[in-house]
Amino acid sequence: MNTEPAPVSFENTANAFEYKSDKELKKAAFLFSSMGYSSLVKLGTRLTPWMIRAGLPVKGLIRGTIFSQFVGGETLEETAAVAKKLGGYHVQVILDYGVEGGDEGEEGFDHAKTEFIRVIEYAATQPNIPLMSVKVTGFARFGLLERLDGAMKSGGRGA
Repeated sequence: MNTEPAPVSFENTANAFEYKSDKELKKAAFLFSSMGYSSLVKLGTRLTPWMIRAGLPVKGLIRGTIFSQFVGGETLEETAAVAKKLGGYHVQVILDYGVEGGDEGEEGFDHAKTEFIRVIEYAATQPNIPLMSVKVTGFARFGLLERLDGAMKSGGRGA
C-alpha cells in the first residue's frame, strides 16, 4: 500500500475548490477579476492603510474579501479548523503562521518562540500540512538579522 502523499498539482482545480460553495466560488472569481485591474490594486494598497489609521469602517470589508480568501485565521485554533476542513477534501496546506514578538522586548520574543513551537508541534501531526513558514522577525531582533545577512554575504566572515 502506498502511503506517500499525492503530489501537489495546481492543475486539479476540481479538487482544490471542491470544499467551496457556489457562492464562495463566485465571490472568489469576483475578487480575483478585480485584482486583475492594476490601477484598482494600487489605489487599494495605498488607501487602505490610511483608511484604517483614520478609523474608517473598512475592516469588515477587508475581512469579508481579501482576508477570508487568503487567511485561515488569526489564531492556531481558527487556522486548525480551516486546515482540517481542507484535509477532508485532500487539499494540502502551507501553514503560514506569523507571530510578532520583538515589540515587547525579550518577553515578546519568548512568547513568539513558544507559539512557534506550538505551531510546529501541531503541524507535525497533520498529514495535509507538508510545509510551514516561520516569521523569523518574531523571535530575533531585526538588527541581528541584518548582521547575519551581512555575514552570509561576505562568505560567513563577521559582519
